[in-house]
Amino acid sequence: MEIRHAVNGGDVYRDTAGLTETALQVCAALAMAIGLERLRLRTGSIVHNIGAVVLTAFAGLAAVFGLLFLDNPAIWQIAIDREFVNQILLGYAMPAVLALLLSYAMAGQRSVFYANSIAAAALILALSYVTLEIRRLYHGPILTAGETGGAEQYTYSIAWLAFGVALLGIGIAVNSQRARLASAAVIALTIVKAFLIDMSTLTGVYRALSFMCLGLVLVAIGWLYQRVLFRRQRPPAAPATQPSA
Repeated sequence: MEIRHAVNGGDVYRDTAGLTETALQVCAALAMAIGLERLRLRTGSIVHNIGAVVLTAFAGLAAVFGLLFLDNPAIWQIAIDREFVNQILLGYAMPAVLALLLSYAMAGQRSVFYANSIAAAALILALSYVTLEIRRLYHGPILTAGETGGAEQYTYSIAWLAFGVALLGIGIAVNSQRARLASAAVIALTIVKAFLIDMSTLTGVYRALSFMCLGLVLVAIGWLYQRVLFRRQRPPAAPATQPSA
């Protein structure tokens, strides 16, 4: 109620929420869920346990139906004020970070499927932030205005590739299988985009650069897996036994 009062200038009976209010509600719910997940480990309280689940479910529903659909500036005519410090940062980047922290807060304490679902939601929100921020840079405050040109489509592909490579680097650095799987999902999505969208919409140098960059990244990933991950996971060779006298 305090968030609703602050965002709407005291009108708590307003019939719509808007991107800013939905983003703040999602962030607040995720932050409270993280606190309750930590607290329930010390108290063992069923109230803290159920409260964490309820707040997580509320944040998930608000993110799916609010951030990704009803308040999505790429679908509706919602003005995004500034280029970088804006509602997109509040509505997608911050919830992505909080959802990732929540998934780690419940790691080993709840089911693997539950924790991985929260991590997947963080990945979707992070990728949405990258995509919407690029669209804001190309289209200005109204993301639905104008056509999507070749340079913009090429930027999406490169940004997604860079995001996937960054996740792979994190997964290798900290030996996180979850980060490596997220990287594989993002790069697979980029490959699908390259063949379904880039091939039909990009022309000339942008099409060539898109597929060249994709090929180079795939070769580099194969080299990393062969030289780093497979070598790290390979069991050490058994010491040679000396022949008996």
